Amino acid sequence: MRATIACGQFIPTSGDVPANMALIRAQAREARAAGASLLVLPELCLTGYPARAEAAAWAVAADGPEMARVRETAAGIGIGLCLGFIERVGPDRCANSMACVDAAGTVCGIYRKVHLWPPEREWAAPGASFVPTEVAGIRAGMWICYDTRFPEAARSLARAGATLGLVGAAWFGPSEEWELALRARALDNGMFVAGATVLGAFGAAPFRGTSMIVDPHGTVLARAREGRAEVIHADYDSAVVEGFRARLPLLHDLRPDSYA
Repeated sequence: MRATIACGQFIPTSGDVPANMALIRAQAREARAAGASLLVLPELCLTGYPARAEAAAWAVAADGPEMARVRETAAGIGIGLCLGFIERVGPDRCANSMACVDAAGTVCGIYRKVHLWPPEREWAAPGASFVPTEVAGIRAGMWICYDTRFPEAARSLARAGATLGLVGAAWFGPSEEWELALRARALDNGMFVAGATVLGAFGAAPFRGTSMIVDPHGTVLARAREGRAEVIHADYDSAVVEGFRARLPLLHDLRPDSYA
């Protein structure tokens, strides 16, 4: 099975969902024109990256009108969307979440960030698990930014059958570490990884971009330019995953009983 996967990066406007939706629609149209069936967008790009005091005011519900606009955009353009947002999960609780919406406008997965960066713990409740979903005919799994530094995140998704990692990030560490982490997670698990990272400066954190798509061999297939709002795309091919896993049966040969 083959499909074209895209990643987009842009500077979101803090707390302004309509402005960010306009940018998401523009990048979705660009990705669809390039033949992509799925567009991965950055961490918190729908709402902006908050400080503690802003999180509750900017938060949106997974079944609210803001996400309805995301579903309408996906269905209207005919492309799956995977994007980050501050999710309202209770009267006094928020989560750093990603939604995966298919090209029919159906929400096929919501992921809540498990590994929280220390400042996020001031406003976000952690998620509890990594669960694959089906989108664009691919079994895929989501994780967010800091999760990338924990090999167990991608590994648990691969063990559950995921062949594509969908990663939203606001990465302010060295871009070389971002690239190394994405390539390692792809190579560790024989999976494609599509990582979209936000642009802009929020507080003291400069986010540089460099979204990229990596194949199971750890080869970077497409890379966005640092500091540029743009869309990149590359081909996903399940035969590449199958060939890699047949040659290197890493998931089959795991010895979890030895790792405790």
